[in-house]
Amino acid sequence: MGRKIDNIVDILNFYKNLGFKDLPGQFVQSLLEQFSEEAFPANYDESSEHGQLAIEKLNDEIRQCKKCPLSNSRKNPVCGEGSINAKLMFVGEAPGVDEDLQGRPFVGEAGKLLTSLIEKMGFNRKDVYITNTVKCHPPMNRDPLESEILACFDYLKREIEIVSPQVIMCLGRVATYTLMGMDGKLKDLHISRIRGKVFFYNQIPVIPTFHPAYLLRNRKDKWLTWQDAQEALRRIK
Repeated sequence: MGRKIDNIVDILNFYKNLGFKDLPGQFVQSLLEQFSEEAFPANYDESSEHGQLAIEKLNDEIRQCKKCPLSNSRKNPVCGEGSINAKLMFVGEAPGVDEDLQGRPFVGEAGKLLTSLIEKMGFNRKDVYITNTVKCHPPMNRDPLESEILACFDYLKREIEIVSPQVIMCLGRVATYTLMGMDGKLKDLHISRIRGKVFFYNQIPVIPTFHPAYLLRNRKDKWLTWQDAQEALRRIK
């Protein structure tokens, strides 16, 4: 932009040296249009720019996080990914081995199944936002502890605030337990009993469903997850 302004100054001086007191109308109009386009491009979205900066700042915090002992055993913390303007957000439980190695959410076999679901719903992965409740891989693929969920919850809350999705799909009981307010004990929540129901987190409809890893072992329940996905689609404007 600086180079273009310098060129404009040269042009103004050129006309001045020629003795013009007034600039040609067409030149002034083109100058105004060029400046307007440089300052505010047609596709400029101030809220998206702020959101991108906010998510990058948040991801930097996640990468440096030492809030719980999982930071001592992880290979890579796993930040969310996708569109910060997504209408649909998927919240999983915690990174698995593949995610820990690559530092990306849902990239293993369960991730392939989730990608298939997303595409069946009419989206690409880049159109939605995918994250986990806990950002670091629990050893031996165990469930996250309630203390670990609590340590990470602020990150998830801020992701939801930044993306502001129209609908959230909770993949598994950990995400469901978390967004339901962590009331009671995690071990007492059974996703098979709560899926099919809709609750709200900060006025955003939340649809609990099975985790893709569960569906890899219980493929007969895929049709139930598809029912949940259709409910999500009905609520997206």
